[in-house]
Amino acid sequence: MKKQKALKVVNIFLVLAFLITALSLVFYKMIPSAIQGEEFLYEMHETAGTIFIIIGLIHLILNFNWIKSIYFKKKKKS
Repeated sequence: MKKQKALKVVNIFLVLAFLITALSLVFYKMIPSAIQGEEFLYEMHETAGTIFIIIGLIHLILNFNWIKSIYFKKKKKS
């Protein structure tokens, strides 16, 4: 798989993992503790957060050449 195609797939999963992490936290905070399912939301938040970190690292690895070219430019001699 080419890098650009892989990035498109990774970016989609990165956004999905972020949304699941964020929404599960919002619902976890909004739902009263008396309602069942609170533990499920906590587990979902934890799992999606871990997946988000892993996919984020893959995203950085795939974009490393771009990061290197932007932030680690060789300075021109005057």
